[in-house]
Amino acid sequence: MNFGIVAVIGTGLIGGSIGLGLKERRLAKLVIGAGHRKVSINKALQIKAIDEGTIDIEKAVKRADIVILATSVDLIPDLARKAIPLMKRSAILTDVGSTKGYIVSQINKEIKDKCGRNDLNFIGAHPLAGSEQRGIESARPDLFEDSVCILTPTNLSSKRCVEKISNMWKALGAKISILKPHVHDEIVAFTSHLPHFIASELTNVVDEKHWKFGANGLRDTTRIASGDPKLWLSIWKQNRVKIIEALQCFSEETKSMLRDMEEENDNEILNRLKKAKALRDKKKWKEE
Repeated sequence: MNFGIVAVIGTGLIGGSIGLGLKERRLAKLVIGAGHRKVSINKALQIKAIDEGTIDIEKAVKRADIVILATSVDLIPDLARKAIPLMKRSAILTDVGSTKGYIVSQINKEIKDKCGRNDLNFIGAHPLAGSEQRGIESARPDLFEDSVCILTPTNLSSKRCVEKISNMWKALGAKISILKPHVHDEIVAFTSHLPHFIASELTNVVDEKHWKFGANGLRDTTRIASGDPKLWLSIWKQNRVKIIEALQCFSEETKSMLRDMEEENDNEILNRLKKAKALRDKKKWKEE
């Protein structure tokens, strides 16, 4: 299986891991990396995550069979606008953004209304992998092994292109789930975005002088608060409504727990703790 020439725009953790995975498995004829920082491109070349590197998006895009936008969500729509007119016929555009509704609508509008292209497909994608760390230094070829990659095709996406992008992610080790963009955003608001904001809030309420007493529980619960703040602000802006809904649900649960504690409802507190333990014990993650 070979996916031809693949251009990866953004050579950070995700983009670099895609390049490493494609090259290690010999899934691409050529992997071209593009970004706005020469130092990142040079590091990607050094670790052999890409075959060629450039800060000129045109050089990367015009030869590619697949163009992957692997940047922060706020940059993806504008990069798509630059890439679309340059892409060759029947090339596929995809991304790795953790929000989908806004990105998919903006890019499909660009393809259909502004460029009038009917020979180009955009397949929204979100690999549920990575960490709070960023940068090519953290990239690895097995990052997507046993992970889930959500695809969000629309009625503008051809079956052939959806299958090709699906096969690429499967070849990188991921399992595929197909969702509508708005369903994706509703789900990840609870499973990904809410945990980050809760971790950040928890980190902010612990007095700085008390951190030396924190053990594994505090460390593990607040780990994701180390994520890039600007990246998470962009995620918040694009999935604002669903994140607010998730935070409201969490707030109601917190209020209920607080009420039970104030009223000394030991049985209710115990039931809540038992329910949470039973639910969590059913789950198995890659690192476990």
